[in-house]
Amino acid sequence: MSSSAETPVPVELGWPAFGERPVAAPVELLSPASELAAALQRCRRDLDAERAAAAETLAGAHASAAEQAVLVFTLSAALRRHDQALADAGLAVAQRTFRVLRDQMLAALDRGGLTVLDPTGRPFDEVGDLVRVTGWRHGPEYAGEVVAETIEPIVRYGAEVVHPGLVIMGAPDPREGADEGKT
Repeated sequence: MSSSAETPVPVELGWPAFGERPVAAPVELLSPASELAAALQRCRRDLDAERAAAAETLAGAHASAAEQAVLVFTLSAALRRHDQALADAGLAVAQRTFRVLRDQMLAALDRGGLTVLDPTGRPFDEVGDLVRVTGWRHGPEYAGEVVAETIEPIVRYGAEVVHPGLVIMGAPDPREGADEGKT
């Protein structure tokens, strides 16, 4: 039986036998804490990018849902305008069906967190930041600046306005106030 103690060790295998070899690129050794910090920074960057992408997707979904809400509002206004014509044509059943569908559409939007607001009749001071004014009507029927007609409703997601209303404002006739001051 032989043992390693009996085998002679050649002299050429000592430390002088090992020579330096070229390294492709110098390697910088970092502490485990530095490595962990770098990994956390990469994760944070990736997380921030994913959050931004998710926020962009959500904003797009809200915009699409707000567009649908405007269309439901327009459908509702068209049904109101044509109520009598539908009844006169013997289409009361169709009229009720359209109203039920409209209510279901509004309920679906509501479940999704969207609220559709018709600002008609509300004072300008109350809704001025929530609407875009496309025109003005002046007449004695208006005691102050109020929304005379809603072309598109205000659509909110929670407290955020995702679609400002499009309205025509009503106001007293400015000439009538000037005439009253002369008497």
